[in-house]
Amino acid sequence: MELEDIREKILNIADTAIKYARDLNIPTAEAFVYNSFETSLEENKGKVDSRDGIVQGVGIRVAVGKRVGFSSCTGFSEKSIKEALEKAHAIAKASPENPLFESFVSESKQSKDGILDSEILYLTPEKLADKVSELLYQVDKNDQRITGLAVNADKVVRGYAIGTTEGCLVSTLTTVFGGSAYAVVMKEGDRKTASEFVISRKNEDISELGKKAVAKGFQHLGSKPFNATEELPIILHPYTSSAFLSVPFIQSLSGAAYVEKRNPLGNKLDKKIADERFNLIDSGQIPESQSTVAIDGEGSPVGETQIIEKGILKTFLYDRMYAKAANTETTANASRGGMMGGIPFESIPSVSPRKLIVEPVQKNLEEQIAEIDKGIYIEETPIGLFTANVITGDFSITSNNAFLIEKGELAFPLRSVSIAGNYFKVFESFISIGNDLIQSPWPLNAPSISLEDLTISG
Repeated sequence: MELEDIREKILNIADTAIKYARDLNIPTAEAFVYNSFETSLEENKGKVDSRDGIVQGVGIRVAVGKRVGFSSCTGFSEKSIKEALEKAHAIAKASPENPLFESFVSESKQSKDGILDSEILYLTPEKLADKVSELLYQVDKNDQRITGLAVNADKVVRGYAIGTTEGCLVSTLTTVFGGSAYAVVMKEGDRKTASEFVISRKNEDISELGKKAVAKGFQHLGSKPFNATEELPIILHPYTSSAFLSVPFIQSLSGAAYVEKRNPLGNKLDKKIADERFNLIDSGQIPESQSTVAIDGEGSPVGETQIIEKGILKTFLYDRMYAKAANTETTANASRGGMMGGIPFESIPSVSPRKLIVEPVQKNLEEQIAEIDKGIYIEETPIGLFTANVITGDFSITSNNAFLIEKGELAFPLRSVSIAGNYFKVFESFISIGNDLIQSPWPLNAPSISLEDLTISG
């Protein structure tokens, strides 16, 4: 089977499901058809875990006026789809009206898929095992400082199609390849961890990941205690800043939360909320991004939305229903499955970012470090990010992979340090926003950033 065969298959099923709806005298329906091939291989301390499977199913929404019902089925059999249609219809008739609901998508318009690599479709468990073996071969197994190394490689080929009784029939395909290495190193009682990863729309070489993760871990050995509590600037590696900035933004940009008056930024629209150098977009049309799709979870064509421009909050993100309630247009941010990775065809649409991008500005990581007289550089994702209070903005995180900066240079690695501050104050004034934007596995891509003084203790 080729990629375009998958597209044709899911489009045919979506079209057939809508024909079934008409046969059952269901006047208004939507069929979300999902098909995913997933293979993953992980090796940790000689134990190999391999998973290879197919996830297929159809999510059905039926509307009776403003009453909406939902049901789903696993697989694509005629019996299962018709039963899901009948159940969704029965639920709709018994449900209260949803005053926000208007209609399903009525036009067959779509944007572009991201990069599609047919090689990924043919990455069998055996071929992934070869990639992992090559990765492990590059690591010196005789180095006693290496106490653990977990590696993995995985591939996903997925697609979904949407058909509606209103006349919409659209689809999108995605190919993703990923690899990672997580190293544990120790010397004289000093234990450190480090990771490296690749995530791509194309089949990639991952043979260097293990060696790079181990080398990064070695750089943090010989760490010293901070033994103080000080207000100091911090610099975040692009991977770290991507994770750090994901936390407040993935929860505070929802147009659904804005309409329901539970968004912490709900009273900040068209107001300055960040440094004027800070620009944030949400894009589903970056060819190399794993989040790029031609349509959202309702069938609207995906594009790009400027959320923050020169520090000013310009808009929230919407699906069709909440956009109508806010008297604006959809930003095509209807998602299925949610940020926590639920099964898409078993979920109704909800609002979430596609891929948030912090626009790069000027200085790379090395230039930012050179400008700091005394501060902290954080290289890996801190612990405790997701315990931040997104209402007040307060956060307290811990880094086991930090360096002390002195006179513009990395002086020495630090043992565990805690960093406390407030996101809303952080946004007001960055020292620097870098030019080294990366593709991250997080919902947000960012360059390296330098932040004003935060409370550092250790």
